[in-house]
Amino acid sequence: MRSLLAAVPLLGTASTSAPVAARTIYSGVTILDPRTKTRLPDRYIVVEDKRIVAIGRGRVPRRYVDATAIDMKGRFAMPGLFDTHAHITLGPVSPQVKGGAVSLTVAGSDAITRHDALMLLAAGVTTIRDPGGDTARMVAYRDAVAAGRLTGPEAKVAGAVIDRSAFPVHGLVDRVDDAHNVASYVAAQSKAGVDYIKLYEALTPADLASGIKAAHAAGVTTIAHLGDVSWTTAARLGIDTLVHAMPISPDLLPADKRTTYLKARRPGPFAFFEWYEQVDLDGPEMREMIRTIAAKHIPMDATLIAFNLAFYGNDQQYRDRDVAWAYPTMTKNWETAFRFDLGWKPDDYRRAQAVWPKVQQFVRMLHAAGVPMTIGTDMNNPFVAPGISVAREAGLHVEAGIPAWDVLRMATTNAAALLKVSDRTGRLRSGMEADILFLDADPSIDIAALTKVRAVVENGRLHEPEALMAEARL
Repeated sequence: MRSLLAAVPLLGTASTSAPVAARTIYSGVTILDPRTKTRLPDRYIVVEDKRIVAIGRGRVPRRYVDATAIDMKGRFAMPGLFDTHAHITLGPVSPQVKGGAVSLTVAGSDAITRHDALMLLAAGVTTIRDPGGDTARMVAYRDAVAAGRLTGPEAKVAGAVIDRSAFPVHGLVDRVDDAHNVASYVAAQSKAGVDYIKLYEALTPADLASGIKAAHAAGVTTIAHLGDVSWTTAARLGIDTLVHAMPISPDLLPADKRTTYLKARRPGPFAFFEWYEQVDLDGPEMREMIRTIAAKHIPMDATLIAFNLAFYGNDQQYRDRDVAWAYPTMTKNWETAFRFDLGWKPDDYRRAQAVWPKVQQFVRMLHAAGVPMTIGTDMNNPFVAPGISVAREAGLHVEAGIPAWDVLRMATTNAAALLKVSDRTGRLRSGMEADILFLDADPSIDIAALTKVRAVVENGRLHEPEALMAEARL
């Protein structure tokens, strides 16, 4: 990991961002407060150093006459966005076969990380949670941004995902086997300074219990991406956070369908739609699961876009609409070796698209039950481009039937609470860090307005989206 640690000082702060002025006033703006679902017209925001020091209405007071003035009349201001599932250090995925043994390598690079950080900011994302990657590279990114050596969203990070994978996945997975148990990996990652421990889909219930216990003893929060172990079981074991709207455990299916499902299911992403074909969302298994995670206030991010792009992967124009935001090497990897829908036939796409309304219904049910939800994209998985995918994810939540104001709260105040930073960011008010998104239109009326970014203030620094994107592509 010496490369990122060594290269970050050379990357420095993007030349396209304005330095933090002693005092800057953004005037004439309508402030959107997702927490209270209110619009506050004709406001000015005073930023001093890295913080908001005042917010007022109407004419800017004379005492601010020496401040740098920026007219935002007709614009809308809201807190900077969060992506709670952004794999910022993930690189191309490639398979290897040596002596009959199969493995995968995830080749992260400083260039990809730098590009993605700038593209996230260009889309108004000022804070991320990265839920899994090379442990040293993840910690290096977080610390470089915090120290001001790299321009990008503030980050909370997990280390390598901990899993009983069928084969090694270099650069992404700490593999559990007879010689390496879950608790030992938790201890090593905690010592390395991660904020989260990511427990993965092939772990057993005993593995999960061990990982949760070890993480909590070390004061670290757990995230689970689960397969055969149900969300209900994970909740009862004490998991802190769940990810992906794919709770594909056979235990959550009606009892009379489990055997047939297990006999017929295919490995890998086929389960994304095969499980939904069999599940009864109104059945006792699912109702109990939702009640359990709601009662325990376990947050989750649905990452709808990652599955939507696979389900509709036969529509190339739709699938590729955001690839210009991605690093070219990633785009090439998605088009060839790294695909969730690799090997899918026309009938598989038909079946997947037929169950998409059930995926939407499940997300609505979680929201209606009061499960704390955030906006996460699974960025850098196939065709999930950095930055723009947050707006796409928000749009998919609205399409699923969740009100726009609630989706905006998921992308700001809910996420700030999840990351335990709500005392300093996630809202626009005096004393908070100056993380501000300026938009040309109102996303509480039309969520697609999240794509109309006028400017971004990150930790007091003003960024122009076009300049950030140009810098990213150098």
